[in-house]
Amino acid sequence: MAELIFPKSRNHGKALARQVRLGQLRRVRQGVYTDAAEADIATLVQNRWYQLVEHFCDQPIAAYRTAVELKPHRRRVYVVANVGHRRYVDIGDALTIDIMPGDATLLTEPFVPELARSALPRQLLENLVPSRAREAGHRSLGQTWVETQLCRVLAQRGENALKEIRDQTRTAAPELGLEKEFAQLDRMIGALLASRPVEGSLSSSLAIATARQEPYDPDRLVRFRALADYLQQCNFERVPYLYNQASWRHLSFFESYFSNYIEGTEFQISEAEKIIFEKQVVDNRPEDSHDVLAVYDIVHDYQEMLETPNNASELIQLLQERHERMMLQRPNKHPGQFKVKINQAGDTVFVSPANLVGTITQGFGIYEKLPKGMQRAIFMQFLITECHPFDDGNGRLSRIFLNAELHTDQQYKLIVPTVHRDSYLNSLRQATREGKFRTLTKVFFQLQKYAASLNWNDYGDVREQLEEHKAHLLPDEGVAVFNQQIVNFKMKLPVSP
Repeated sequence: MAELIFPKSRNHGKALARQVRLGQLRRVRQGVYTDAAEADIATLVQNRWYQLVEHFCDQPIAAYRTAVELKPHRRRVYVVANVGHRRYVDIGDALTIDIMPGDATLLTEPFVPELARSALPRQLLENLVPSRAREAGHRSLGQTWVETQLCRVLAQRGENALKEIRDQTRTAAPELGLEKEFAQLDRMIGALLASRPVEGSLSSSLAIATARQEPYDPDRLVRFRALADYLQQCNFERVPYLYNQASWRHLSFFESYFSNYIEGTEFQISEAEKIIFEKQVVDNRPEDSHDVLAVYDIVHDYQEMLETPNNASELIQLLQERHERMMLQRPNKHPGQFKVKINQAGDTVFVSPANLVGTITQGFGIYEKLPKGMQRAIFMQFLITECHPFDDGNGRLSRIFLNAELHTDQQYKLIVPTVHRDSYLNSLRQATREGKFRTLTKVFFQLQKYAASLNWNDYGDVREQLEEHKAHLLPDEGVAVFNQQIVNFKMKLPVSP
């Protein structure tokens, strides 16, 4: 692996210069050599910027935006060191080290063996320093960035953590020459703690919402906007559904059966028939039996499934009402009550209780700008999945809302068969963790087309078709056969970034 080489002594320097003459090394600048190929030197210099900083400065710290980003911005890094005046070290055209005079000991923390950086309290002060117009880059990340960090601290660590930051920065600001910046930071923290007015103190939508007790998850909002942008590029063909009593009943049965099965409420189809059609409790499993029947009662209710929200308040009310109906026999799951503890699935941590209502509210603003039909359906399902508003039942609830969007647009509802569970969950993980939405969109598109391809008018026929396609089996047992049924459902989808 290529590296930067610095002379350790005069004789070592002579030896390195000799290797340059022999073509074994290359000189980056005075006192810096490398064994990298010529074409790779700029990248190496930018990746190992911290080694160069440590070499050219005496006990420096990475400061301002560099302390946050830990990489060059426009080929420039910002450091503070015990120097008499501001100076610059150019490493060819690849990097400029901007060295500013100041205290390099207060409010710092190590981040690599060679170098320390400004710790968060100092970062907040430094990034409120106005960038000068004549500067080649912007050394500060600005007020919006600072407000975002304060909101995260408040959400994750509470009010006392903000007060501690205020105390630390109040003490350090005079020594750092950042008294004006502290005064601004003090106003921001005061507004977030409701001891100062919001007006004139805060500027970002997140900070203002947080101060008004409507905080939201900014990272989720970025993901929601990205999904909406992707869905706007998709041209979905409408899949119209013509109602008749029998087909609606049979489709709703399998909608509930599969939605419960993939969440772990597992019955044989014949058992689910007794639960739904004969209103029986099966195998002394009253709670599980109720889950299947409750979802069926919701999705079979033609008028209920026409209910879609007109504003964020209606969305919140609809979420709570449907969840209460669905989980009525599970009082330990707090039917209709939003979660009070953070929940997660694997490595994915969902929106915190403190940010839940604000995130749903902000998400609705994105949802209402989307076209009706599949775009809104996918978005609503993802919004609910990412927020995970309740202790249990979130997956089933998200699919109810998805199908309500399709039904309101007079389209076929879709089913997520057991055999397609892994594909469905993997597409959600990809959307959540990587911001890639193509697979999720493809899954829902194909499952709607699949539902529309079945004969729902006759219960015996549709059950036979589903079993013939292995839809009721686990993925390992039936995916090859099932995929043969959906492979011909195709649409041109944009590539996710």
